[in-house]
Amino acid sequence: MPKKIKPEPLPKDIQIVQFEPGEFRPLFVKASNIEKVIVGLSPKTLANWRSQGIGPAYTIINGQIYHRLSTLEEYFSRCPVKTTDEK
Repeated sequence: MPKKIKPEPLPKDIQIVQFEPGEFRPLFVKASNIEKVIVGLSPKTLANWRSQGIGPAYTIINGQIYHRLSTLEEYFSRCPVKTTDEK
């Protein structure tokens, strides 16, 4: 029987960078540059998730791994946790 893979928990300090109106918004983000867009998420964590078959969808172009920005936003906003400060 294959081993069950425990998903790695999301780091608690992840924040998606907010782009200002009129500011250039990239379509894709290279996996090695993920920390520039999602603060607190390391490229190594994404690599671990890919090897486990979990995490956001990605595209491989010329051997480089890219994530669509809209896919990342959707993935990390799927299950928001409300705190007592939010109403």
